[in-house]
Amino acid sequence: MTVGKSGSVPSPPTDRVVSIIGMLAARNTPATSADLADALDLSRSTTGSILATLEQRGWVLRLPDLRYQLGPALATIAARAREALSLPDNAMGHLEGLASRVRCGAALSLIDGTQMVFVAMTDRLGHIPRGIEVGVRLPLEAPGGISVVASSGPAVQQRWLDTAPPDRRDQLAHLLTQTASTGVAVWGADAADIDRIDVLAQVVTHLSSNAASQRLRDQVRALIDDTSGYPYTVEALESELPLPISYMTAAVFDAGGTPRWELQIGPLRSAVSPDERRTYIAELTATARAMSQA
Repeated sequence: MTVGKSGSVPSPPTDRVVSIIGMLAARNTPATSADLADALDLSRSTTGSILATLEQRGWVLRLPDLRYQLGPALATIAARAREALSLPDNAMGHLEGLASRVRCGAALSLIDGTQMVFVAMTDRLGHIPRGIEVGVRLPLEAPGGISVVASSGPAVQQRWLDTAPPDRRDQLAHLLTQTASTGVAVWGADAADIDRIDVLAQVVTHLSSNAASQRLRDQVRALIDDTSGYPYTVEALESELPLPISYMTAAVFDAGGTPRWELQIGPLRSAVSPDERRTYIAELTATARAMSQA
């Protein structure tokens, strides 16, 4: 049942199907129907019925020991999704290489009109702030997405600035100019907030396995947004003192020179030295340039 012309109410049956597939995708090993039902707080009969339908469609496979894993039909869907997203060539290779060099999580988001969609990320070295996983959509609102907006046209920049509180707009306009010049945005937060962001991000990731927890996940994400701070100015970054850094972003351009993606790393450290900041910035911007040329 839709609400108005632009929104819709959640569908619990659909949420259950999606959560089962998501749980199987998140696990390193197959799971029984009972495992999935207990983890997702679903009835075992409902879980069994959903798995039976998914097995018929090839979306899951039932193994001889009665455990389930993702099925071959999803590989075709994933391939089509990658084609539709038009990711830069070897996007995951670039992300994995960047993450290994800077020793923290890396992610790529697609800027699509008024939203950011996370389309690729590493999963072996740390995690990106905000408790983000592939497929998550966030509204394109200031100060988020600043590295892409900084390289976009005046109309896009003005729409973005209009989403910010009036008393922040002059500062953000200056930061747009700065980011366009430097090619990178470095986000700070109070040192105490770094640990809070990290813990809250883990909470969001934990909640992602429960179909009934979407509202709570959104509330926790909003809490993270409130503590994530604002981008540093060049003057602040030139300080010889260690600075707390939550994450850094840079724009990635398509073959026509249009900024389409935002590359992000998440150090989530309360004290980053000047030399370490320079290394982070150099690695991030070099990878963004390499992905833009792919």
